Amino acid sequence: MFVAVFPEHHSTLLELKPSLAGKTLVDVSNGLRINHDGPSNAEQLADMFPDSDVVKGFNTISAWALQRGPRDASRQIFLCSNSSKAKSSVMQLCRRMGFVPVDMGLLSSSLEIENLPLSLFPSWRIPILCTLFLFILFYLYNFLRDVLQPYVTAGKSVFYKMPIETVNVTLPSVALVMLALVYLPGLCAAFFQLWSGTKYNRFPNWLDRWLTCRKQFGLCSFLCAALHAIYSLSLPMRKSTRFKLLLAVRQMKEGDEVWVEEEVWRMELYVSAGIMALGLLSLLAVTSLPSVANSVNWREFTFIQSTVGYCALSMATVHTLLFGWGRAFDPAQYHFLLPPTFVLVLVLPCVALLGRLALCVPCVALRLQQIRRGWEKTRHLRFRLPEDNCRNTLDDVSNV
Repeated sequence: MFVAVFPEHHSTLLELKPSLAGKTLVDVSNGLRINHDGPSNAEQLADMFPDSDVVKGFNTISAWALQRGPRDASRQIFLCSNSSKAKSSVMQLCRRMGFVPVDMGLLSSSLEIENLPLSLFPSWRIPILCTLFLFILFYLYNFLRDVLQPYVTAGKSVFYKMPIETVNVTLPSVALVMLALVYLPGLCAAFFQLWSGTKYNRFPNWLDRWLTCRKQFGLCSFLCAALHAIYSLSLPMRKSTRFKLLLAVRQMKEGDEVWVEEEVWRMELYVSAGIMALGLLSLLAVTSLPSVANSVNWREFTFIQSTVGYCALSMATVHTLLFGWGRAFDPAQYHFLLPPTFVLVLVLPCVALLGRLALCVPCVALRLQQIRRGWEKTRHLRFRLPEDNCRNTLDDVSNV
């Protein structure tokens, strides 16, 4: 019997208590907010009907999914109960309906199941806040250098740059820093294992949470990179760009030289590098989809997310370096004595790439591989193979 009643209305079922004795009650209710203290709705129902077998389930799936079937919705249904017999009968019902039951254990897990549909992007909270913080930080920095500085020093009003041009300079900065934050925790974990000499020590809590958010950091980076590409394509449509084009035509008519070979090569190179970086980021974003990730094996997935990912980071770094060209060494570019934005942006990507190169050194890579296969620098274990007539019998002593 399915019970779609909230706990405050459980008392209306008391008159049915004798009839429900020995029956299986499936509680499908959810709370109004996330409950960390308990008891859960299912536990309250079990306390009120001790002679019935209470199963928690079907609360994480919508009524639309039940009507349309598992083809157009999630197939998993989480179940828990103190009665294995009652839980098995509900699991069989799920299979007959075309869903996949997931055994979550005893009824004490019902609180976790009830909190699942109430969670609002728990793994996205830190990446989104980090993205917003970086965007505001770089936007204010670019506004100070490119908009406010000309107005203060020369009285030149360029506030028209704020909606598009300043945003377009800010988005790639956020994208590159967020992409670097995808690979920095893996490097920190590797150096932590090298320092501790074992893989069995737990990572610090901050590093553990950082490692679990890498996918979200990468998708936020891809979003900023895609928006940067769209904003860049819209630059020629601005009215200010048309005025600059008319000014260039007027200079050509007056006989002024407007062709600068170095600037032409710089733009050609950094645009090409940016297109390749966006293409590699698109590949990473597509393979992060569960449907695509489930269709490749582990080696293929790690190759794309690690090797291709570092290629994307390298190409994005090259794109930024080509954009900056020699302006990092031009004193005129240091408005208010502040360095150009790309100089600050390149710090974390360069640290990530140099850290990856350090781990590729043969002696370091070999030690890290040994640690991840169980080697420990503080223990000495003796491995003895079973003695038999096989010629491979040996006594191997290893500093594990």
